[in-house]
Amino acid sequence: MPDDGRRPVSITLTAAQVAAVTRASEQQPPGTAALDDSDRRLSQSLLRGLSLLGCFAADGGPRGIVELARELEMSPSTAHRYAVTLVELGLLERCPQSRKYRLPGN
Repeated sequence: MPDDGRRPVSITLTAAQVAAVTRASEQQPPGTAALDDSDRRLSQSLLRGLSLLGCFAADGGPRGIVELARELEMSPSTAHRYAVTLVELGLLERCPQSRKYRLPGN
């Protein structure tokens, strides 16, 4: 990220918070259709990124890209792109030995 003189912002979410957000995104208000790619009010990318974070258990066990992709029913390349972005933002870490991903500090 470029240094433009602004202070960095850090957001810490617990696994429970991420799970609550992803659960809420799957529920539709009464009288509306189920959420899908055509619901332009929502950022599908943000929902998918939060879903990827929600795949990590509180115990901090590392997860591989293929495993994440299968669980989220997305391609490994898409899962990898989300994971790399989350690493860049400090919301995930990549384990140097296993090359799997984990929540920071675990």
